[in-house]
Amino acid sequence: MGRVSVNNLQEGMILEEDLVTPGGRIILSRGAVLREKYIGMFKVWGITGAYVKGEEDGDILQKNLLREESLGQSEAYVASYFPPSEGEDRRVSEVREYCTRRFAESIESGVLPPPLPHRTLPPRPPLGHFGRTFSARELGRNQVRLVSFPDIYFKIQEVINSPLSSATSIARVVSKDPSLTARLLRLVNSSFYAFPQPILSIPRAIAIVGSNELTSLALAVSTMTVFEHVSPEYVDMKSFWKHSIACGVFSRLLAYGKRVRSEERFFLAGLLHDIGRIILYSKSPAEMTYALELSLFERIPLWQAEKRVFGFDHAAVGHVLLEEWNIPEGIRRLCDYHHAPLDDRAPEEAAFVHCGDFLANGIRFGTSGTLYSSPLDPAILDYISLAPGDVESVLIQAERQLQEIMNIFLVA
Repeated sequence: MGRVSVNNLQEGMILEEDLVTPGGRIILSRGAVLREKYIGMFKVWGITGAYVKGEEDGDILQKNLLREESLGQSEAYVASYFPPSEGEDRRVSEVREYCTRRFAESIESGVLPPPLPHRTLPPRPPLGHFGRTFSARELGRNQVRLVSFPDIYFKIQEVINSPLSSATSIARVVSKDPSLTARLLRLVNSSFYAFPQPILSIPRAIAIVGSNELTSLALAVSTMTVFEHVSPEYVDMKSFWKHSIACGVFSRLLAYGKRVRSEERFFLAGLLHDIGRIILYSKSPAEMTYALELSLFERIPLWQAEKRVFGFDHAAVGHVLLEEWNIPEGIRRLCDYHHAPLDDRAPEEAAFVHCGDFLANGIRFGTSGTLYSSPLDPAILDYISLAPGDVESVLIQAERQLQEIMNIFLVA
């Protein structure tokens, strides 16, 4: 027990002794829980402090100093990849403030975020780089020749497209893949959907989720299977998929918030938006290393460095791969323009994936290699109807879902 001065009293503290005024009047009895409305009146009543359980001024001062130090470290860390700008939109500032509080809590608990690498000298292009020609189409098609989707994806598409299709007939196909069956049931019973009652059967899950969502799930599982053997010397695939899942969750939440139809396609677009970068890492590692170093030296987003090095970015390579795999055009176009949603050719709904990518990079939930965030145009936030004050709700809701979705897709 210790005496805590009135300036250090906080809501939720429990009184160890009766709280009395200088005149001897009992204001609160021992065991009472302090509320903000009480604390605000203590000075008026002439109360200078109180004895509370497990707290004293010295400990509180130490905690406050630690909190201030953690907050300062966090602000510096967030500013290293997400620098504030003059006249910044309030909604963008809210993202920065949320990230700062999030990392401050992590630092306070002893978990330090990894610092960004530092580069003072300009990078050198790899030997022979300037004599080499690159083609997004060639890189994408070469990858298609090396890998293909498991048969289950195409079998599901075939039965869904049949005029005789039913939840039962689709369930028979899905049930032949135990991994897909388990993921489907775990997904429909997660906070991603938040159904009030458990869904226990595959036909029921398909009837509730819908055939489009099922196809998306099969595609997501198949895509991760295709690239599961990429060498870690090129890219950390677990971190890559963490970022991709985060982008998908954010994109879907933003689309759902505006009541856009078929919001499951935004989850899938978010999951696939950086798929071309895997090919660049694995097929042109020397040039991608150069692009990463250029991004670091000039403090620019990696996709911009890719354009400088290759003449195109990962979205162009991803377009070829998704086209060869017969991914629906609507999803491909969301991926094509996730870095350029204001382009005249871009579908307006690419704004959801662009913003989802921005938020995923902001909270640093995995990475596909990007160190620095692209600026977020307020016009994009206006389009997706994200108002000041809404940002934190979206971030909290997404983070609640992320670990669950990670377990569904990355842990069989």
